[in-house]
Amino acid sequence: MNKNNRDLERKEELKEECNKLLTLNDKIRYAGILNEFGRTLVGKMKSGLVPLLSHTEARNEFFIHSMIFNLRKNYQNSIGQTEFILFQSEKVNIISFIKNQLIYYLTIERSIPSQELNEIINSITEKLRHSADS
Repeated sequence: MNKNNRDLERKEELKEECNKLLTLNDKIRYAGILNEFGRTLVGKMKSGLVPLLSHTEARNEFFIHSMIFNLRKNYQNSIGQTEFILFQSEKVNIISFIKNQLIYYLTIERSIPSQELNEIINSITEKLRHSADS
């Protein structure tokens, strides 16, 4: 298989992962997968919603998350690997996870009950841990 076919196949796999993330809970607005530098590889917003961030703001937001994960690598030996980042703002919750240098980035309605938010976090954390073992 040539590189272009592998890249297309990988992109389709990542798109499917985004779709699965969106189906975890009705309150998830956006699911994206970024590379280690914060560039969007794939992303999907729930249909019918308007983005809260402009293209430039989103690009900067993704870069911030990638830099947090990259900077925290310096502390992994002392405190362990960072499993996720959670930001809560007035309008939306933002959660990002890292696995194999890919950042899984989600925005979730702020109105979500904390129990449901915890279920999403636990589900994704467990999935990423389990897929790392296989």
